[in-house]
Amino acid sequence: MIAISTTELRRNLRKYLNLAQKERVIIQCGKTETYEIIPASKMTDSDAYSSNPGLIDAVKEAEADIAEGRVREVRDVRQLWEDIQ
Repeated sequence: MIAISTTELRRNLRKYLNLAQKERVIIQCGKTETYEIIPASKMTDSDAYSSNPGLIDAVKEAEADIAEGRVREVRDVRQLWEDIQ
């Protein structure tokens, strides 16, 4: 793994894009933000899902529903649709 600054990334972008094919490249932006360069060919489904803002919003909404008790209990999986309705 290599960690670089945004300035270093700007100076040598192609170098770090090529390097990201072989190892993790972390970009430090300020004191608190970090980013990682991941080639699209190495992304997994979980990467794509966890970076989807719509999905993240839906999960947060579901968590709020659970916290507020807006849930339906499934008592018997053989009667799943009856329990949901």
